[in-house]
Amino acid sequence: SGINAEYIFPLVGQCHHPKPQGPFTIRAGQSIPVQFKNTFPVPTTFLLSVDNPLFAVKQSELIRAKKTINIMVTYNGSPSGQSLPAQTGKLTITNPKNSAGQAVHWVFYLKGISEKH
Repeated sequence: SGINAEYIFPLVGQCHHPKPQGPFTIRAGQSIPVQFKNTFPVPTTFLLSVDNPLFAVKQSELIRAKKTINIMVTYNGSPSGQSLPAQTGKLTITNPKNSAGQAVHWVFYLKGISEKH
C-alpha cells in the first residue's frame, strides 16, 4: 500500500549469569589452557583469580571485543614434591562493574593431580 506507518514495540530481554564449567584436570607442574571469550562489544580488562594457592594464573587480561583467548592455569602441586591427594580450586574471571554497578563472574572448577594418580 502507499501508506507508511511507524510501529513501536517494547522489547524485554532476560539474561542469565554464566554457568560454572569444569572441572579442568591439571597434572602437577603443568599448565592447561582454559578458553574464555570476551562477550562484550568493546575491549575489556578481566580480573583473574584462583582460590587455592597451589594453582596459579595471571592477575588480569585485556581481551579484544568478541575475541576468544586461552588463559593458562598452572598447578604447582606439592612444594616438597610429595604426592598429594587431588586438590580442587576455582578460577574466577570477573569483568569490571557495568553502568548498573554489577560485575559478571565466570567460574571454572579446577582439579590438580599428582603424577602418581
